[in-house]
Amino acid sequence: MSTHRFTDLLRLRGPAQPTPITSPDASTLAAQLRDECEAMARYALHHGLPVAPELIAQLSALLSKTAPGIPVAAQQSTRDNAYALAAMHRKLATAIAPATPQAVTLLDAQHHDHRALAWLGPVPLIRLLTVAALGFLIAVIVIGLSPDVSSENIDRGFLQSNGTRLLWNVLFLLFCAGLGASFATLFQAHRYIAASTYDPKYDASYGARLILGLIAGLILVEMLPARLFDQGSMHSFGKPALAMLGGFSATAVHRLLQRLVDTLETLVRGDRAGDADAALQTQRSRAAHERTQWQSELAASLLDLQQSLDTSASGEALRRRLADFTRSMLAADSAAAPPAALQNFQSTEE
Repeated sequence: MSTHRFTDLLRLRGPAQPTPITSPDASTLAAQLRDECEAMARYALHHGLPVAPELIAQLSALLSKTAPGIPVAAQQSTRDNAYALAAMHRKLATAIAPATPQAVTLLDAQHHDHRALAWLGPVPLIRLLTVAALGFLIAVIVIGLSPDVSSENIDRGFLQSNGTRLLWNVLFLLFCAGLGASFATLFQAHRYIAASTYDPKYDASYGARLILGLIAGLILVEMLPARLFDQGSMHSFGKPALAMLGGFSATAVHRLLQRLVDTLETLVRGDRAGDADAALQTQRSRAAHERTQWQSELAASLLDLQQSLDTSASGEALRRRLADFTRSMLAADSAAAPPAALQNFQSTEE
C-alpha cells in the first residue's frame, strides 16, 4: 500500500481516539492496592482494631467502583481512584501495625483458598515444616525399632563401630537432630504467622536452618570430645538428647566451636588480653595528662584576661580576648585540646 493511500485512510477514520492506559504494571499495581486494602480491612474488622467506620464505607464504595469487571468508561477517574486507594492503604497499614500488608494479604488469600492440606498450616512454608517434623518423628520411631540401635552401640561412635550397625545409629542421631531443628524452625515460623509479619522472601533460610541443625547435631555428638560436658549440667544427657539440642540451636554449637577456636589461638599465640589492657591504661594516662596540661593553660589564660581588664586596654581588644577565651573553654570539653587556640589567645595584642 502506498504512503498516500495510507494517509488518506487515516483521514477518513478521523482523529485517533485516546486509548486508556492499560499497561501490565499499572494494572498489577492497582490490583495489589485493591487486594491489600480489602485484606487489611477484613483483618481489622475480624480483630476489632480501631478503624474509622467512614474509612471502611469509603473503601467498600471505591472497591465496587473499581472492580475488574466494570468497564473503564463506567469508572471514575483512574488517577483519583488510585490516589484514594493509596491513601486508604496507608491508613489501614497504620491501623494493623505491627502486622504487614503483605502478610495479611497472603494469609487472607490462603484462608479463602480451600486445600486438602490446609489443616497442616496457613502457608506452604508451615505445611512443609510440619511434614518435615512429622517425617523426622516417624523416622526416629522406625529407626529406633532396629535391634542395632541401643545406648551401647550409640556410645561407641564412629571409631568403635562399623557396618550396618554404625549406619543405623548414625541415622538415628541424624533424625534426632532433624527433629530438634524442625521443631525450632516450625516454632519460630509460627511466631511470625501469629503476629502477621510473615515474609515469603525468608522461606529459603528455614531450609538452610534444617540442614545446619542436622550438621550441628552430628558435630555436637560425634565430633566433639565426650569429656567436654563432664563438668556441666549436660553430662547426664545421652547422645540422642545432645543431637536434638544441637539441631534445635545450631547457633549455640557455632558459638561453642568458636570458643574452642579462640582457646586454641590463645594457647598458640598467648593471651593478648594483658597487652590490650596495658595499651588502654597508657592511652588513658596520656589523655589525663593532656587534659591536666590543658586546664593549666586555661587557668593561665584566665589570669591574663583578668590582668587585661585591670589595665587600660581598648574595648575591641578585650572583646577579642573574651571571644578567644570562650572558644578555648568550649574546646576544653573535647578529649584532646587544640594547642593552637591557646597560642592565638596568648599572642593577642592589645
